[in-house]
Amino acid sequence: MLTNSARSVLVLTVLAAAGCASIPERDIVMENAHISVNAARGNSQIVTYAPAELDQAVATLRQADDLAARGGPIADVDQLAMLASQRAGLAQEAARARSEEAARMVQRRANDAQLTADMSRRQADAAQNQAADAQRQADDAQRRATSMQPHADVYASPAYDYRRRQNEPLYEANVSDVRAVVGPPQQRCWVDRQQVDNGSSTGINIPGAIVGGAIGGIIGHQIGDGRGKDVATGIGVVGGAVVGANIGRTSDGQVYTQNVQRCRHVPAAARLDYWDVTYDFRGYEHRVQMTTPPGPTIVVNAQGEPRV
Repeated sequence: MLTNSARSVLVLTVLAAAGCASIPERDIVMENAHISVNAARGNSQIVTYAPAELDQAVATLRQADDLAARGGPIADVDQLAMLASQRAGLAQEAARARSEEAARMVQRRANDAQLTADMSRRQADAAQNQAADAQRQADDAQRRATSMQPHADVYASPAYDYRRRQNEPLYEANVSDVRAVVGPPQQRCWVDRQQVDNGSSTGINIPGAIVGGAIGGIIGHQIGDGRGKDVATGIGVVGGAVVGANIGRTSDGQVYTQNVQRCRHVPAAARLDYWDVTYDFRGYEHRVQMTTPPGPTIVVNAQGEPRV
């Protein structure tokens, strides 16, 4: 009886040992590898910026799974699993670095675009200022040109048909000012005969007489000796003065005449160009040019335009 009991215990012990051997143990290294790789595959940043590194991690984990399924050595399986986890970590680091670099590049492009926009705005402002200066200069030149025109040109107006339109109502407007505008002044020229005399009013060239007397005195002083030298000097002064006084005169000593043109500006003989008329209608001032002088009122339409 005892022997049978011992045999039963032995059998149970063997079966228990065999049952424990058939239950596989948990591989923590493989579990961690699966967690790391699956997390990397679910990260959009890694998928976008580190696809090559992620593919390497997935391929290494697949090798570890295949080796474990074939019953390969646990050490080799764990080594492949750790390599897969490392590659998943490298993929995450590469994705973070590349995304930061991409963000910096986008920021640099935005800054460059802002600088370009600022420069374009400054150039546009400078061009606008130059255009405004050119417009002001053109306006100033136009005002100067207008101020330099004759009075008649200032108030000149284009031809306009002042005839009454069909069934157009007419009104009377009070004339407030009338000015008669005449033409510009004219230049008249003529030729006169003018007397010409190279000498003074007495016909004697006084500067020539002085210079001639001095030269004649010097020459006469060189002639003779003692009292004779003084006489020669006096004769030289008188003779030189006579010669110098007649230098520049005509051969006959007469005054001659020549033609001289003279000009002056005269009014335009009161030639009337037009009448500059100012009139008031319904609180507004109007102006018109007329060929005949107006009365106290002129006929206008509803817009204040003259009608005849």
